[in-house]
Amino acid sequence: MRCLTAILLAAPLLLATHPLFADELPSLQAASPSQLPSINSSQLSMVDPDRSLTATCYLGNPNDHNSLGDITVSGPGAAGPTCNSLFYSCKGRCFGCFSDFDLSQDICVDNSGRKFLK
Repeated sequence: MRCLTAILLAAPLLLATHPLFADELPSLQAASPSQLPSINSSQLSMVDPDRSLTATCYLGNPNDHNSLGDITVSGPGAAGPTCNSLFYSCKGRCFGCFSDFDLSQDICVDNSGRKFLK
Protein backbone atom coordinates (compact mmCIF):
# COMPACT_ATOMS: atom_id res chain seq x y z
CA MET A 1 0.00 0.00 0.00
CA ARG A 2 2.86 2.40 0.81
CA CYS A 3 4.46 1.73 -2.56
CA LEU A 4 1.21 2.56 -4.38
CA THR A 5 0.83 5.78 -2.38
CA ALA A 6 4.41 6.82 -3.19
CA ILE A 7 3.82 6.21 -6.90
CA LEU A 8 0.57 8.18 -6.91
CA LEU A 9 2.22 11.12 -5.13
CA ALA A 10 5.29 11.16 -7.40
CA ALA A 11 3.51 10.71 -10.74
CA PRO A 12 2.29 14.34 -11.14
CA LEU A 13 5.77 15.65 -10.30
CA LEU A 14 7.41 13.38 -12.86
CA LEU A 15 4.88 14.26 -15.58
CA ALA A 16 5.20 18.00 -14.99
CA THR A 17 8.99 17.97 -15.28
CA HIS A 18 9.18 15.76 -18.36
CA PRO A 19 10.22 17.91 -21.38
CA LEU A 20 7.84 16.11 -23.74
CA PHE A 21 4.81 17.54 -21.91
CA ALA A 22 6.24 21.06 -21.68
CA ASP A 23 6.72 21.25 -25.47
CA GLU A 24 3.05 20.47 -26.15
CA LEU A 25 1.69 23.50 -24.28
CA PRO A 26 0.53 26.45 -26.42
CA SER A 27 2.11 29.82 -25.78
CA LEU A 28 1.18 33.40 -26.53
CA GLN A 29 3.36 35.28 -28.98
CA ALA A 30 4.75 38.60 -27.76
CA ALA A 31 4.71 41.76 -29.86
CA SER A 32 8.50 41.71 -29.73
CA PRO A 33 10.90 39.36 -27.95
CA SER A 34 11.35 41.74 -25.02
CA GLN A 35 7.62 42.46 -24.46
CA LEU A 36 4.80 40.56 -22.90
CA PRO A 37 1.73 39.76 -25.02
CA SER A 38 -0.64 42.72 -25.11
CA ILE A 39 -4.10 43.69 -26.30
CA ASN A 40 -4.43 46.63 -28.64
CA SER A 41 -6.06 49.28 -26.42
CA SER A 42 -7.74 50.96 -29.39
CA GLN A 43 -10.16 48.04 -29.63
CA LEU A 44 -11.39 48.41 -26.07
CA SER A 45 -14.25 50.71 -25.13
CA MET A 46 -14.56 51.70 -21.52
CA VAL A 47 -17.89 52.41 -19.84
CA ASP A 48 -17.99 55.65 -17.84
CA PRO A 49 -19.59 54.67 -14.51
CA ASP A 50 -21.09 58.16 -14.09
CA ARG A 51 -22.97 58.02 -17.41
CA SER A 52 -23.58 54.28 -17.78
CA LEU A 53 -26.97 52.62 -17.47
CA THR A 54 -28.28 49.10 -17.15
CA ALA A 55 -30.27 47.70 -20.05
CA THR A 56 -32.16 44.42 -20.41
CA CYS A 57 -31.69 42.54 -23.67
CA TYR A 58 -34.79 40.97 -25.25
CA LEU A 59 -34.87 38.55 -28.15
CA GLY A 60 -37.66 39.77 -30.43
CA ASN A 61 -40.54 41.89 -29.15
CA PRO A 62 -39.75 43.14 -25.61
CA ASN A 63 -43.43 42.73 -24.68
CA ASP A 64 -43.01 38.95 -25.09
CA HIS A 65 -40.63 39.04 -22.06
CA ASN A 66 -37.98 36.84 -23.72
CA SER A 67 -35.10 38.35 -21.72
CA LEU A 68 -31.51 37.29 -22.38
CA GLY A 69 -30.05 39.20 -19.43
CA ASP A 70 -28.89 42.60 -18.25
CA ILE A 71 -25.89 44.54 -19.54
CA THR A 72 -24.22 47.85 -18.71
CA VAL A 73 -23.92 50.27 -21.62
CA SER A 74 -22.21 53.62 -22.08
CA GLY A 75 -25.36 55.44 -23.22
CA PRO A 76 -28.99 54.98 -24.28
CA GLY A 77 -28.22 54.59 -27.99
CA ALA A 78 -25.80 51.74 -27.34
CA ALA A 79 -28.36 49.43 -25.70
CA GLY A 80 -29.64 47.75 -28.87
CA PRO A 81 -26.37 47.43 -30.77
CA THR A 82 -24.57 46.13 -27.67
CA CYS A 83 -27.23 43.47 -27.01
CA ASN A 84 -26.98 42.32 -30.61
CA SER A 85 -23.20 42.12 -30.50
CA LEU A 86 -23.01 40.29 -27.15
CA PHE A 87 -25.60 37.55 -27.63
CA TYR A 88 -25.12 35.14 -30.53
CA SER A 89 -28.80 34.19 -30.61
CA CYS A 90 -29.82 37.80 -31.41
CA LYS A 91 -28.66 37.87 -35.04
CA GLY A 92 -29.84 41.51 -35.30
CA ARG A 93 -33.28 40.88 -33.77
CA CYS A 94 -32.62 41.92 -30.15
CA PHE A 95 -33.70 45.07 -28.37
CA GLY A 96 -32.01 46.73 -25.41
CA CYS A 97 -34.48 48.32 -23.00
CA PHE A 98 -33.83 50.65 -20.07
CA SER A 99 -35.95 52.70 -17.68
CA ASP A 100 -36.41 56.39 -18.41
CA PHE A 101 -37.32 57.96 -15.10
CA ASP A 102 -38.34 61.26 -16.73
CA LEU A 103 -41.02 59.52 -18.81
CA SER A 104 -41.76 56.81 -16.20
CA GLN A 105 -41.59 54.26 -19.00
CA ASP A 106 -39.10 51.89 -20.55
CA ILE A 107 -37.38 52.89 -23.76
CA CYS A 108 -36.16 50.18 -26.15
CA VAL A 109 -33.45 50.50 -28.79
CA ASP A 110 -33.09 48.23 -31.80
CA ASN A 111 -29.90 47.14 -33.58
CA SER A 112 -29.75 50.28 -35.74
CA GLY A 113 -30.13 52.61 -32.72
CA ARG A 114 -33.80 53.59 -33.22
CA LYS A 115 -35.66 54.25 -29.96
CA PHE A 116 -39.28 53.51 -29.09
CA LEU A 117 -41.43 53.14 -25.97
CA LYS A 118 -41.95 49.67 -24.61
